[in-house]
Amino acid sequence: MNKFSIGIVTFLGRFEVYFKHLIRKLYLLFPDYDIDVFLNGHYDIVKQVQYLRDVTDFLRKYPNIRYVTNVDHRSIARGWNWLILMSRFDRVLILNDDITIKLAFRHNLENLTHFPDFFIINRSWSHFVISKGIIKTVGWFDERFVGMGCEDHDYSFRLAMKGIPIETIDIHGISNQSAPQEDSGWADISDIDKIFGRHSQVNRDFLKQKWFWSDYGPVPEEGSFKIWYPAYDMEWIVAPNKGLEEMPEFYPLSSLDNSGGQKESNKYSLLRFLSITCSYINSIYWRARLRLGIGAWLRQILGPRWERWRTKISR
Repeated sequence: MNKFSIGIVTFLGRFEVYFKHLIRKLYLLFPDYDIDVFLNGHYDIVKQVQYLRDVTDFLRKYPNIRYVTNVDHRSIARGWNWLILMSRFDRVLILNDDITIKLAFRHNLENLTHFPDFFIINRSWSHFVISKGIIKTVGWFDERFVGMGCEDHDYSFRLAMKGIPIETIDIHGISNQSAPQEDSGWADISDIDKIFGRHSQVNRDFLKQKWFWSDYGPVPEEGSFKIWYPAYDMEWIVAPNKGLEEMPEFYPLSSLDNSGGQKESNKYSLLRFLSITCSYINSIYWRARLRLGIGAWLRQILGPRWERWRTKISR
């Protein structure tokens, strides 16, 4: 069975509508797992202080959740780095705060036959798994992306440079709602980007400084390579901009050498047994529903041929 810790970056704009619902569902499904939360900051200190009071009061109800608080806004890249640092297990499932999870997700994820050190789920960086070994090979997420967005492009390029495939695995039971960036903590340092209308323009500008990328013009031959990006099902030609200052080592890699794993005291708890049972039953239900759905679709398409085939088989 595949094991991991869970990490989430969130901020005040997502608290009531998205984050509370996500935490309640995660606690139902993963009561025996470590869940780490990076509570990001905000430029409005008055609102941020009240938010931290509310969110920490809410999280204290859940014994398997740890969190780190920030008053000022920090980059999403820093949030991801801290979730990896906080993890007591080698692999970390990092989630956006605006996703929905169904009961089947735990069973489907834990029982994957192929569980690589890095992969994105359902072609989206809104939910991905990364190991500390990957960080030691590729490096930290670049915290010079001070807003939100393009961290995934940057890390995908760096993975490709190291020859590590950007794998995507389809897992039923999780989806991204793509919530709007309302009341973002980075709104005082950047406009919203002009392409997708959700990310920080400052991040997209920095991505263009760091990389030559075929989406934005010619790429020099020296140091160039091809990358297939599964999230968009596109192939790009990319090359690093050697004129940009080298990325610093944000934290000592030796800080990752902590492999305590999950708490053994909860290994056979009643909550764990119930959550696994519910997830397994729900997984069977959804698989059966999928098969029935395919059967109904075939019957609608084939019409009379379907009935003749069933009659023939019954004989």
